[in-house]
Amino acid sequence: MYNPPRFKSENIKEAIELMDKYPFATVVSLHEDKSNISHLPLVPKLVGDRIELIGHMARANSHWKSLEKSITTVIFHGPHTFITPKWYAKNDVPTWNYSAVHVNGKIELIEDHDGIIECLKQLTDHTEKHWPSGWEFFVPDNLSGGVLAKSIVGFKIIVDQINFKKKLSQNRSALDRAGILNGLESRSDENSHLVLGDMMKLYTQNGEDK
Repeated sequence: MYNPPRFKSENIKEAIELMDKYPFATVVSLHEDKSNISHLPLVPKLVGDRIELIGHMARANSHWKSLEKSITTVIFHGPHTFITPKWYAKNDVPTWNYSAVHVNGKIELIEDHDGIIECLKQLTDHTEKHWPSGWEFFVPDNLSGGVLAKSIVGFKIIVDQINFKKKLSQNRSALDRAGILNGLESRSDENSHLVLGDMMKLYTQNGEDK
């Protein structure tokens, strides 16, 4: 991911928070010049001083066969929205504001029944934390015994590299940023309001005028 210094963040705590809040990730692996891409919910965990991502996929998805052998990147998308130059002090070109986290790491497959159950329980706990419905975890009868491990493959990604980008108009003048904030506030969609919140938080942290 192209990430110039003005947009690059070294705040690992905020990177984990983004992964936790927006867990539906894109998993990209390259093996023998062939790319494999899956869209999966992942559970970020801080284990001591290292970050792990817990996930699973259908065994029918051939992607899992190359996971342990491949170079894998996981992409998490935070809030994003269009920025019109109509909000700038002087006419310029449009752009897009967004936050994203890319991580690379070593993959460990989890293929035993108890390990897969634990993966599924962690996903349930994580999703119920953000989107509580009262659903309680259980394994359907048709997946009991050895059937589950024949249907699902669990995995753990031990993260060794994080690339965190917050492209939030840091390169614009204070006057332009004020216009962007006012413009985003005037919109009614959720993404614009989330980006507005991210921008205000960033500028407050940096002690900048708005």
